[in-house]
Amino acid sequence: MSDRDSTSQHSRRKYLAALGAVGVGAVGSAGVLAGRGRKDEQTDVEGTLYSPPSGAPAPGSLYPRVTRLKHGPGKGGEKQLLATFEYYPSMSGGSEPYFPVYRSTDGGETWSKFSEIHDTSGKDWGLRYQPTLFELPHAVGPWPAGTVLAAGNAIPILDDPADVPEGEIGELGETSIDLYASTDRGESWEFVSTVVTGGTAVPHEGNSPVWEPELGLDADGNLVCYFADERQGSDDDYNQLVGYKASEDGGQSWGDEQFVAAVPNETSRPGMPAVTPLPNGTYMITYEVVGPDHLWGEVHVKTSPDGRDWGDPTDLGTLVSTADGRRFVNGPYVTWTSAGGKDGTILVSGKQLVDGNRDLAEGNGKVILANSNLDGSGDWEPVDAPLSFETESELGGRTFVGWTTPLLPSRHGDELLQLTSTAANSELCEISYGVESLDLDD
Repeated sequence: MSDRDSTSQHSRRKYLAALGAVGVGAVGSAGVLAGRGRKDEQTDVEGTLYSPPSGAPAPGSLYPRVTRLKHGPGKGGEKQLLATFEYYPSMSGGSEPYFPVYRSTDGGETWSKFSEIHDTSGKDWGLRYQPTLFELPHAVGPWPAGTVLAAGNAIPILDDPADVPEGEIGELGETSIDLYASTDRGESWEFVSTVVTGGTAVPHEGNSPVWEPELGLDADGNLVCYFADERQGSDDDYNQLVGYKASEDGGQSWGDEQFVAAVPNETSRPGMPAVTPLPNGTYMITYEVVGPDHLWGEVHVKTSPDGRDWGDPTDLGTLVSTADGRRFVNGPYVTWTSAGGKDGTILVSGKQLVDGNRDLAEGNGKVILANSNLDGSGDWEPVDAPLSFETESELGGRTFVGWTTPLLPSRHGDELLQLTSTAANSELCEISYGVESLDLDD
């Protein structure tokens, strides 16, 4: 992970602040390309999926992920969505954390609590950080089409729960990316396997954690789990890298780790991977690269012919940038929509939009970046985002605002959903969402 903290939320904030905040430059108007990206603003929706109660441990909630239920049985078609996120009320007073699951039956316009994913691995650590969701489009291993898979980071508390004050979390232990499955459209969940384990959940201090799972299928239909890895640093000079493990039996067992983006220079930290298949049969991955040579979090993309071969790991791919040098830093996400021409459009979101000096740029918190080239080449173009929000630097360094910004297009490409963590008050984040109708054919 590129920006996680050490053994408490206080030290976590100190570590993140030390990475260097974005300078608050001149921020322009909301519409960078006036009118583009919105077909009918009266159909657009913004709302709050979840807001933490007063007294919840900071930061309350963050790291949302979402998937569409379109392959299994049941009513609702593509209008049924599931979302999850880091849920800090379950971490209070040393209790065992879990991932809540929310459901929408109207394409993301309204949401309600649906289920919970608890740690049933036998470790009894609790599911704490970085959940992700993925619906299987066809049978994989023992799982039928429509099975929903979830992965997240199980991390124990090392303190005696009785010694952890209410509203605090306690000292964190090891990291374990665990896989869960639901065959009833997210209503109940069962533990499947542990994908990979790592050291203490403290970044960049010799503790070798693993972070941020992302699930997908390769070209042969095998399950792949991409993740950020800090375990290689002591011997090979890697600070952090993006790797993956693949499974030929639906996640019951996993092969050896392979690298996607890994630079042995002791400073570059690729992390927070997100992957999308493209209509030409290739795959695109996005990730941030934290480090002094990358504006502390610039977003890059790479492509693969099969979801497994990403080329030379030391090649960090293509910087996602507009013609005038605006680019996202931190918390990236990538998806593809059929809107926007014969090859559709690749869309990338991120935590903050900055210029080449890392000052906030025009459109920050209000746009996503689009590209019709399926290899990510050329200039990216800003388009109106479904969700507008005040970002970290505009709020005086609220680190956890915008911590992942997932995008979900509708099946026909005419709508786009975005979620992220936004400021609920001076201490806590809530999970906000926006749905907009898209018109990228201009």
